[in-house]
Amino acid sequence: MLHFVENVGQVIENIKTLENYLNSEVAEERQFAIDLVKKGRSMVIYRVNGQNHFAPGRFVGYKGNTKAAHLDNEKKNARDTAPAIQSLLGKPFTHEAIEKEFLDYATGFKGNTLKSKRKYWRVRNDENKYFELNGAPAEIEEADREQE
Repeated sequence: MLHFVENVGQVIENIKTLENYLNSEVAEERQFAIDLVKKGRSMVIYRVNGQNHFAPGRFVGYKGNTKAAHLDNEKKNARDTAPAIQSLLGKPFTHEAIEKEFLDYATGFKGNTLKSKRKYWRVRNDENKYFELNGAPAEIEEADREQE
């Protein structure tokens, strides 16, 4: 059974996992991540190399989430993860410019995007700046291992 995230670090770990799936050479992993993004209603915004990317709350809201754990979690729902995310990132917001940016981002992937208004949270780092991943996913993981 998956448990809700308890700190921003756990949200960031899930963002890294999702970003690695989005950039995976394994077609099933990549499609899994794309489908999550395109169907998301509650999105967490983070930056990669200066560009906004979006991760669905129903994925990043569970501790140590993975593709396998997510698929096994029959009770996953953004309404369940929203309170946990809100307690860490603050109240969600809606904004037309961010919605357009999300739609542009999601359109970059094949398939239909959910036609629904979304709510957003923005992840900030320890210095209260927007959280940003720099480099390719493999480089990100390598940098993380070097910091440990």
